[in-house]
Amino acid sequence: MVKNYKVEKNLIDEKSGEISVNEKRIDDFEQMKSEKEKTDLIKEEIENKKAREEIENMDLDDSLNTQVSAQASKIQSLDEQKKIKHLLKIAKEKGVIFAVNVVKKMNDPYILDMFHDALAKNGYYKEFLK
Repeated sequence: MVKNYKVEKNLIDEKSGEISVNEKRIDDFEQMKSEKEKTDLIKEEIENKKAREEIENMDLDDSLNTQVSAQASKIQSLDEQKKIKHLLKIAKEKGVIFAVNVVKKMNDPYILDMFHDALAKNGYYKEFLK
């Protein structure tokens, strides 16, 4: 008999347009989940920005500066996508700081920004922070 009451109650709620208690809880949960995902995304963006600034402010010793210049000259003539792929390869082989210095030596803010985006997307900033 109790089951019938719940079924009738749900039918009444649907007809009146009111949200049932269970639907309200699901909506609340989804909203909390969405807000947490937004908060996590903001935290990740802040961490990436801090890592980006820290990396850009690091300098290499003089012996590596010649290598940086050589790498920058080598990839300067490539198209944008090939530059980013090559820079990611450099980051894997010689480190993120070295690769960022190569991009800075190229004097191309657009490529630098694209490269930072690729580093964030591929998780290199997280590895750097560890």
